[in-house]
Parts: sequence; C-alpha cells; structure tokens
Amino acid sequence: MKQRSLVVQYIILSIISIILLLSVVFLNSSNENSLLLFDRLIVGIIFIISCLLGISLAFYPGWIKRHLKREIESPNKKNYKKSARKRIGHHPDCDRFNNHIIKINGKIYCAGCLGLAIGCVISIILMTIYVTFSFSLSIDFILFLTILGFLIIGFVFIEIFVNNRNIWIHILSNSLLVLSFLIILIGITESTKTISFGIICIVLSFLWMDTRIQLSKWHHSTICNECDKSCKMY
Repeated sequence: MKQRSLVVQYIILSIISIILLLSVVFLNSSNENSLLLFDRLIVGIIFIISCLLGISLAFYPGWIKRHLKREIESPNKKNYKKSARKRIGHHPDCDRFNNHIIKINGKIYCAGCLGLAIGCVISIILMTIYVTFSFSLSIDFILFLTILGFLIIGFVFIEIFVNNRNIWIHILSNSLLVLSFLIILIGITESTKTISFGIICIVLSFLWMDTRIQLSKWHHSTICNECDKSCKMY
C-alpha cells in the first residue's frame, strides 16, 4: 500500500509538471528572438552531464547511495545481510524476471538499464549536434516535438506493466524515454528562448525518470507478491 501511494504521488507530480510545461510552450512560443549560442551550450552541457550520470547508474545502480552509506557507516561495521536469491542483471535469478534481462556475449544485462544507457549515448550525440550547429525550427515543429516527447513518456510508463512484453521493445522504450527528455528540452528552450526554462526541464526530467523507476519497483513487487515462493526479493 505504501509503494502504491508513493507511485500515485509521483504520477500526479509528473502530470502536473507536464501540464505546466505544455502551458509554457503554448503561451510563450515566439519566432521573434533566437536562442543564444552560450545559452544553448550551457543547457547542452548540463544535459550531457546528466546523461553521463545516467549511464553510470544504468550499469552500477545505487553507487551514489552506497558511496554515501560507506562514508556514514563505521569502517569496522560488517554487513551480514544476505539475499534469499542472487541477482543477475540487477534482477532476482528467477523465472518470473526472465523478460527483464538480456544475455549478450555471455553477459547478462538488465534490459531496462541497457535501454536507458543506449538512449543516453544517442542523446549525447544528438545534443552535441544541436549545440554545434544552428537550426531554425518553426513553432509548429517545436510544438510537435514537445507533444511527441510527452506521448513517449506516457507510452514508457504504460509499457512497464506489460507482463508478456517483448524484451527488444522494452529496450527500445527505455531508449526512447531518454530521447523524449532531449526533444522536450529542445522544444522548451527553442519555444521560450530562455536558459532558465531549459534548466527547469532538465530538473523535471529527473522527476520523470524517478517516476519510471518507482513504477518499475511497484511492478517488481507485484510480481513477487503474486509468486508462491518465500524469497520475496521486493
């Protein structure tokens, strides 16, 4: 019940943020001014740094939390907690999670994290192109980009709860999630022509990503609760 309540709160906050950004785009769209190269560069650098952080967390989830925990805990304190099952690809070694992982060249990866990492790499390349070259985008195309980005976020949130999903579609949807952050960011900055809204958009991207993570955790706990085994990893 607590997990469900937390997910509902995240979804409500995400919906509110999307509505506010859509309002900003429709009320502040203008072709009169152009976005300064310096502003585009600052937004691009912040976004690329966020993507690099995302890549590190995709392959080493929770490393920041573990690092901070080691700083707080006593160096002589030992952790005797053992899991009921070992984890492979960030998931329990259980048949119910087989469509959450993928095996490549003998190594097992979390399909969702792999998709996010791929999306981050592609987004870094596209953001570099966007910052390097000056593009003249029409207001209609900017609105299209922004709305498309929000639709992708909605699709990803729904896809998380598909039980018999195709593993490649799951990887693709997670890749598209990061790309949606990019096109929404471009749409917002190009429509408002201000760096502040671009930075706000990047901050809200963390909210949407965290919402995706909470939805995934909820789905994982649901899978465990429906299982008759006693390990209960979530």
